[in-house]
This record gives sequence, C-alpha cells and structure tokens, in this order.
Amino acid sequence: MQINSAISLILAQAGKDSGFGTLMLIPIMLVVMYFLVIRPQRNEEKKRKDMIASLTKGDSVITSSGIHGKVVEVREAEQTVVLAVAANTNVTFTSNSILSKKEST
Repeated sequence: MQINSAISLILAQAGKDSGFGTLMLIPIMLVVMYFLVIRPQRNEEKKRKDMIASLTKGDSVITSSGIHGKVVEVREAEQTVVLAVAANTNVTFTSNSILSKKEST
C-alpha cells in the first residue's frame, strides 16, 4: 500500500509542475542532441577536410561512389583530384568526392 501511495504522490506532484518540467525538457534535449549528434559530426567533417588537404601524389583513395584509385595530380586551384583507376585511365574528381585514404600495405 505504501508503494501505491508514493506513486500517487509523485504523479500528483508531477501534475502540478508539468509546465516548468516541460519547459526545462526542451533545452536539456537540445544540449544532449548537440553532444550526441552535432559535435561528433563536426569532428568527423574536420578530419575529412584535413585528409583532403593532405592528399599527395601516390596516395591510394576511395571516392564517395566507391571507385578506388591512386592520386596522379592534385589541382588545388580548381579543387579537383586526378586519379589513376586503371592502366592509362585517369579520371578527374572534385576534392570533396574523396571519401577516405586507403592504408598502405
């Protein structure tokens, strides 16, 4: 019986303060969303931009469309990268389409 009365008391108290509790819930959810979603996404984007800025001739990369190639030329003024994807086959991509560098093995 004591548990039921304690639950009833808590529910009654929550009903009285529900306006303030609801108002406080919104900023708390925004802070949680920032730390769980926005901040990690910004960190990943910064790492990716640093990786693109550090591309040099000879790096093996993967594009966002899944094409594997080796960097032949980096044209910083045009923000493009020329990749060798097969023998005597070079393809030009925008720098932003480079997804990641492949590790040298």
